[in-house]
Amino acid sequence: MKLLSTISLGLLATISLNAQTTMCFKENHTSMTTIESIPLDGGECTSTKSVKDMKNDGWKVDDIKIENLANGKNYIYIFKKESQTLSSLDEEKIEQRIMQKLETRKKTEKETRKKEIKVRMSKDGKKLYINKCQNCHGEKADKSAYATSRPLINLTYSDMQLSIRDYELGSYDRGNAFIMKPYAASMNQADIKNVYSYIQSLKPKKDDTNKEESK
Repeated sequence: MKLLSTISLGLLATISLNAQTTMCFKENHTSMTTIESIPLDGGECTSTKSVKDMKNDGWKVDDIKIENLANGKNYIYIFKKESQTLSSLDEEKIEQRIMQKLETRKKTEKETRKKEIKVRMSKDGKKLYINKCQNCHGEKADKSAYATSRPLINLTYSDMQLSIRDYELGSYDRGNAFIMKPYAASMNQADIKNVYSYIQSLKPKKDDTNKEESK
């Protein structure tokens, strides 16, 4: 067909792939005043829809090519319809998914920070434990110092806090408490947390325990 010239095909090739497109035409039309109200041939116009009808159906005129003839003009219309807008329900679902992803990301970042803090606390606590505690309480914190105190590995964080406080105040006097007092006096809350964190890292992991039991 004459209308499908190289220029016309070029117009179609440059139209965005993100939109629905169609090409309609009218041959040998003599009046420019009526071109938008008469049915166009081809494409989605199907010889039944005019430019006005196409606009009412949500199409927009993206380009027009006019070819002059001896007895009239050939008109080529390129119509484009943008991708359908999301419904409010679709938007709500997308928003929910985004919020869920953000929440999951927050939880992951929070857990990562917790692990990083634990590693740092355990590392700092190891130095303190080796320098101040290991001689009496053992390398694995499972030794009863002077056979009078509980193994540190069995203490809860609250137990350790209270014991350090009582040693420092002198209100805890069991056996060789006087030996512990200067160490307790030199430790702040951060030190206690760090040492406790390191001691927790000395406990056998569940997987290791299960392996030993299965032997």
